[in-house]
Amino acid sequence: MSLTQRVDTIAPAGAIGARYRHDWQLFADWCTAVEASALPADPLTIALFLDEHPAATGTHRRRVTAINTVHTRCGYPAPGTAQALRERLTRRTRPRPDLRDAATDVIRRLPTAGWPGGLFGRRDALLLTLTCRLGLSPIQVGRLQRSDVTFDGRTLRIPSHGIFIPHDPHESPRTEQVAVYLRWARLQAFTDRTPSNRWLGESLTNATPVTDDSVTGLQLLPAIRHNGPLLPSFDKWGHASLSRVGLSRRAITRILTAHLSGTTSTREQRQVKFFDDGWADAVEDVVEAISEDEKDSTEPVEPPELSSEELAARYEAGLAARRGTAKAMADLEPAFEELDDRTDELLARIQDLLEVVEGSPPRA
Repeated sequence: MSLTQRVDTIAPAGAIGARYRHDWQLFADWCTAVEASALPADPLTIALFLDEHPAATGTHRRRVTAINTVHTRCGYPAPGTAQALRERLTRRTRPRPDLRDAATDVIRRLPTAGWPGGLFGRRDALLLTLTCRLGLSPIQVGRLQRSDVTFDGRTLRIPSHGIFIPHDPHESPRTEQVAVYLRWARLQAFTDRTPSNRWLGESLTNATPVTDDSVTGLQLLPAIRHNGPLLPSFDKWGHASLSRVGLSRRAITRILTAHLSGTTSTREQRQVKFFDDGWADAVEDVVEAISEDEKDSTEPVEPPELSSEELAARYEAGLAARRGTAKAMADLEPAFEELDDRTDELLARIQDLLEVVEGSPPRA
């Protein structure tokens, strides 16, 4: 049996394709030699395969792409998308520059109060903390959901990335990592209960700017009512994007570059016009009513138990109602005909009047 025939017995030729045939043959032959499953394969098998076939990072990426493609075309999940493999294949050949000190200086200068400066300042402070100080990539930050980050009253946790940060009472609350997160998380909790930019702007306008002497409250955060991206995008007026996705990699890179290079523009603080129109008192009731409706909608509805006689009676009642409606609609036909006649008469009179106005003799 030829090499191509042996490979085709593992995966159909149409699923391999000419582009990935060489890389797939290498992987399939190695799996056969070590008595491992090539289709479907698990991430550990791929890791061992790459370890025993040293090559450049680009070559390894091509091999993993070939393995993933064949699995996907054959209806299996792509094993090469495991987090450990992706981190290894996307690791930089040169270490990232240490931007922690530069990011800390920028965070110290960002506003924590005012509208909309306080909104963007708090969000960007957390963005700088996650990327420059904790080492997450822009893609990882953009994919973070609010529920991915927790705080137990002492420690900030991002379990999906192995990050556990205890609160440091000796660092300034303007730059301390837990304090930076809590300022943003409490702002999102506020919008959970009061989904109004008017109230959010009023709150930030009246907020006291954070200083080195401020005290960080370590109270537990309220339960998340509406999960979503940890760092959403906003327009220049502070309105959140309607899409339920976080900042894109390009947007995060642009924001980081602007802050670290000192090219950010100062946002004009706007006066929030607060009108007491009576609706503000209803916001909390509406939010609670929506939450109660969502809770009630999850409970199954039991259908009523009806006997055969009751079902027959309801069926006859429905038929009688439809017959009555059809009869009532039939009685309306003469009324519609009379309405059409009167409409034609009125149109004829209007035409006569127009002809008189224009100087032509009226119709006989």
